[in-house]
Formats: sequence, structure tokens, C-alpha cells
Amino acid sequence: MLLTLTSNAGGQVVQLAPENSFTQFLMLVEDDIEKNAADQDQGDAEVSSAAGLAGATSPDSETADAALTLADVFASLYRSYPDIQRARQEPSIANGQVLSAYGAYDTKFNAHSISEPTGFYQNYRNGLGVARQTWWGGYAAAGYRIGRGYYQSWYKERQTDDAGEFKVAYSQPLLQGRAIDPERVAVFQAALAQQAAGPIIQQTILNISRDAAVVYWDWVAMGIILEAQREMLDLAELRGEQYDVGVQAGKFAEIDLILNQQLIAERKAKVLETEQKYRATAFKLGLYLRDDGGQPMVPNDAWLPKQFPIIQPPPASDLHTDLAAALSRRPEPQLLRFEMRHVQLDRQLAHNELLPRFDFISEASQDMGEPATKSDDKGEFELVIGFTSEVPIQRRKARGKIQQTNGKIIQINEKLRLTQDKIANELQIAHNALQLSSQIVEQSEVSLHAALETLDRYRFAFDKGKIDLIYLNLLETKANETEIKLVEAQRNWFAALAQMQIALGLDPLDQAMIVSSLPESDMPGPGNLPHPDLPKAEVMERDWQLHSGSPEAGQTNQ
Repeated sequence: MLLTLTSNAGGQVVQLAPENSFTQFLMLVEDDIEKNAADQDQGDAEVSSAAGLAGATSPDSETADAALTLADVFASLYRSYPDIQRARQEPSIANGQVLSAYGAYDTKFNAHSISEPTGFYQNYRNGLGVARQTWWGGYAAAGYRIGRGYYQSWYKERQTDDAGEFKVAYSQPLLQGRAIDPERVAVFQAALAQQAAGPIIQQTILNISRDAAVVYWDWVAMGIILEAQREMLDLAELRGEQYDVGVQAGKFAEIDLILNQQLIAERKAKVLETEQKYRATAFKLGLYLRDDGGQPMVPNDAWLPKQFPIIQPPPASDLHTDLAAALSRRPEPQLLRFEMRHVQLDRQLAHNELLPRFDFISEASQDMGEPATKSDDKGEFELVIGFTSEVPIQRRKARGKIQQTNGKIIQINEKLRLTQDKIANELQIAHNALQLSSQIVEQSEVSLHAALETLDRYRFAFDKGKIDLIYLNLLETKANETEIKLVEAQRNWFAALAQMQIALGLDPLDQAMIVSSLPESDMPGPGNLPHPDLPKAEVMERDWQLHSGSPEAGQTNQ
């Protein structure tokens, strides 16, 4: 199902491998749009500055190049749609989270200056140093301090020799906090948020593109249906002019003129009703179609395509293969796996917190300068090493955290399983809709050809006075309904195609460029209704007699 796709932009081929994330694509999309717009608008004197779209020309242009394509809408989405712009901030937010998490390992500068200028024990203490936490849970510090004056006997450690004291210290967890600690977990979880930024953008694009595609094809269909209703009105108005002349000449009854006037009023009301629906879809499409300033832009009537693109059913494919490809591309399972890893890190930390706190500590210091006391008890190099330990007896915090994370992991596993089932279900529904929509289009086209030929034969009978205007109107209405059904069948096919592409996790803009490059369909519709080759008048006369059960027809056949 369109698994390998390429798009032309600026004369170059841009190909996205299935495993590439949308983040990589979004880095290229701005240049891609600009190059594509430049190629399509080459030779045009005026370009729609409000649209800023790939291939959109001036609203005043009456050429086919003015048609608004699905690729134009998606290019506008990628550039300016608020939800996509919001999603594009996810990498910046995640980068900020990583930077913030690494802040736990910042080198810290500390200093102090403390004085006791009054009282019996007058002293002055000053110091500065640096410290930082290490990656493996340890803590290292180094500094210099100097203490002068008189000190209480129980605060003698505050006193230093005349040149001060240099000290280094280091502690290292040996059990709890060695393999993992809250600071490292914060870094790992922030890194997961970085990796999840791409799938978040992809998910936003897929959701918005699905809605935009449906609205775009509704807009195209309603525009074509509106044209079909206007053709019906034109036919009734033309017949009304003929009746008016005929009544004045005494060839037609006035009741026929009045009846046709009723038909004109009914068809005008139908045109207005259809136009109201068409305008509503145009307003909805304006939410997705944005100008350079990012403001909604209602599409101009001149941008309406005259026909749908030609329908080219995708080649047959294996549903299991498509499902495997979809599961590898779709962002929902990826995001759940990132969430799973996030909870697993919390559980790993909780298991580590079950261990007792058992740390190795060390401290080395050396005083410099003249001795501060007669005993010179601070002049020797001092080294302190040892161990400290602490453990909660019940350890309820860690055990409770393990219980929480185990439950969350089970929940995420079930959610992941359901998500995979939903993707498979979406793919089955889209696959079924696409296959059956193709058959519906074929049968609707056959039905329209038959309805048009039937209508022409009954017009012959109407001209011969064999049926009245009421019956002819019923047949014209039926042919118009059949024409509209063909339009709706084509709309449903392209909507099903978009649903299939979204279900497979394919890039919407890349797919839209392929669809937009297709030639116009040659199916019958407004402005392209075929005129069946009818038999000769005497053959049609005999056929009508057979249809009406006339005895003359039976005698002629004998």
C-alpha cells in the first residue's frame, strides 16, 4: 500500500525511509515547500502571497494552475498550523529538561566569611571552595579556609595555622546510590523525552492531516455538487424561457409554464442549500489553510478543482505485512514504549533504595604557615577515612514505589496491546473501505451512464408528448442524484485512501504530493456529462410503444 514513496521538490527527489522520524522530515519541509512553490509558479507574474503554498497561484487566475491541491493544504499545515507549531517545541522542551537534569552535576562554588568581633572569644573565619556530585553517586569537594582569633575549647577545629588550611574530601556510595540514583534517573528520563519528541510531532501531524484531508475532499465534492445543482437550475430556466415563448404563441398550456416556474423555485432553493453546505466546508478548510502570517484563509472559489484526480487503486498487498510496517511507523506504540522505559527507571531506582545506605568517606587536610598554638597540633597532614551506614527498618517508601511501578507497567502493557489492536483494526477498516469504495465508484459510473441514456430517451418521449413535465422532472432529479452519488463515491474513495495512509503511518505531505500530481479524472460529472448515442427516431418510437404496451408495437414486430 504505497510503502515506498518519493516526492519531487526543486528538481530533486526527496525520499523518506519508513524508519525515518517526522522530526527529520520537518527539518527539510520548509525548503521543500519553497522549492516546490518556485517550480510550480515559474512563469506566473503573480503568486498568492497570502497562501505561501506549493503551487497556489493568484486568486484572479482562471487557469488550471489555480486549483488548490491537497499538497497545498498540507504544506500550509506543516508551516503554520498552531497545533503542529506547538508540537515542534517538544524538542526544545526536551533539550531543556536534559540540560536541567545535568544541572545536578554542576560544579558549585561556595564561600563564607564569619566574624565574632565582640565578647571574650573574638575570632574571624573565612573560606572558599568548590564541590560537585560525581556520575557514580559520589561527592567531591576541595577548598581553603583560614581562622584567626580566640576560640572556645569546644570549637578548636575552626582555628587554622596562620597561612590557613587546604582540604579535599570525597564520599562514595557502595550500595544504595552506587548503581543508580535520582539524579541519573532524571537524566535518563529527560533523554527519553528527547527521543519521544519526534513521535509526538508525528502523532500531531497524522491526527491533523487526517482531519484536513477529510475536510478538503468534502470541499471539492461540495463544489462539484454545487455545479451540478446549478446545471439543473440552468436547464429549468432555459425550459422556462421556451415555455414562456410557447405560451405566448399559444402552443403550450399555461399550467406547464407555472409548473416549470415551481421547478425553478425548487431548484434555486436546492442550489442555495448546497451553496450553504459548500461555504461551510470552505470555512472549515480555512482553519487548515493558512497564510504567511499563520492566519486562517478561506479558499477562493477560483481555486476549486473542476474534477477529482484520477482514481488509481493501490496494488494488492498483504494485510499482515502492512500491519507490521504500520506498527513500526506509528508513533503511538513508540510513545508507550518510552513511557514504559520511564516507569522501569523509577522501578530500578526503587529496588536500589531497598539496599542500606553504606558510604565510604575520606577527608585530607593540611594547615600552612606559623602554628596557631604553642602545641602546634595543626601542622601535621591529617587524613580521615571511614564508612557510614543508614537503612530504614521497614523500608516502606521503596517497597511502596516498587508496588506502584509494577502496577503502572502492567497498565502500560495492556494499553500497548490495545493500541496495537486498534491500529490493526484501523488498517482493516481502511483496507476494506478502500477496496469497496473502488467498486462503488465503478458501479456509480455505470449507473450514471444508464441514467443519462434513460433521461435522453424520456426527453424524446417528452418532445413527442408521450410524458408530461412532472415525469420528466422526476427523471432529471433522479439523474442528478445519480450524478451526485458518483461525486460522493469519489470523495469517499479519496477519504479512504487518506485514512489508509494515516493508518500505515506514512508521511501525509509526501502522500498528498503524489495524489496532487495525478491527472484529472475523466469520469462524467458537471461540465463533462456524456451524450449517449441514441438510435434513430423510428427505432425509439417503436421502443417506446413496446415500453407503453401499445398494440401497434406488437403488430409491427409480427
